[in-house]
Amino acid sequence: MKYNVYGIMTASIFLGEYEAVDTESAVELAEKDSQADWTPCLCHHCSEEIELGEVYDTQVVEQNE
Repeated sequence: MKYNVYGIMTASIFLGEYEAVDTESAVELAEKDSQADWTPCLCHHCSEEIELGEVYDTQVVEQNE
């Protein structure tokens, strides 16, 4: 019997820079931002090998100014 085996990986995409009082507020601002691209895409070659899903979580990194 033959099997197809897939590796499930995570990736990230930059959504934007937001000034907020906390991380939850920053995520809310990104969710409301019409300029934030929540649908990443791949080039033609990579899309033949990699299938992207939807964004299922967020990560916020505080900037040191």
